[in-house]
Amino acid sequence: MKIVIVSGGMPPSKVLLLKELQGSSYLVCADSGANCLFNYGVVPHYLMGDFDSINKDVYKYFLQKECNIETFKKDKDYTDTKLALLKAIELGASEIVFLGCTGNRIDHTLGNLGFLKECLKLNIKATLKDDKNSAEISDVPLTIQGKTGEYFSLLAYSDCVKDLTLRGGKFELIDYDLKIGDSLTISNEFLDNKVEINFTSGELLIIYSKD
Repeated sequence: MKIVIVSGGMPPSKVLLLKELQGSSYLVCADSGANCLFNYGVVPHYLMGDFDSINKDVYKYFLQKECNIETFKKDKDYTDTKLALLKAIELGASEIVFLGCTGNRIDHTLGNLGFLKECLKLNIKATLKDDKNSAEISDVPLTIQGKTGEYFSLLAYSDCVKDLTLRGGKFELIDYDLKIGDSLTISNEFLDNKVEINFTSGELLIIYSKD
């Protein structure tokens, strides 16, 4: 079951939002993520947060709609996005797409990327997207898809990704130990429509980007 989460970072375009809502079962919104939903005329199934950043008129609007609103104290252990993630897990998600989770606050962006790893541990397929980027984490070899000339980057999301081998990209790699903080594998390109990625251990962050 696919669930879309919209948070209060850089708003996704309406095109991206509607594309990801196709085939989804629930839309869960975190706090000020509701502002863009209001502008797009979309009502979430759940609205979560302490509501310290949502537009007050937007909040009043959704109070009148068929929307489950769950309010939390401002001083809490979880971010609003984490609350939305917990709701998605509670609902039984097998796939989660995070939108509105990048933007001006690098601390929130990095924290939101961490939710991909949390989903990985729970065997939930998870992707974090905005209109220029898409990110996922894998702990097993995989084949990624793209168009010739499109960019992708690989980053270690554990201490080391052992024996990393990359075939099908502009810059190939054989049995390389990619350590956390290593930028060697940033900004590669698809030569054809697929790239094969193999490694023996570790967790790999894969990012697809557009200029």
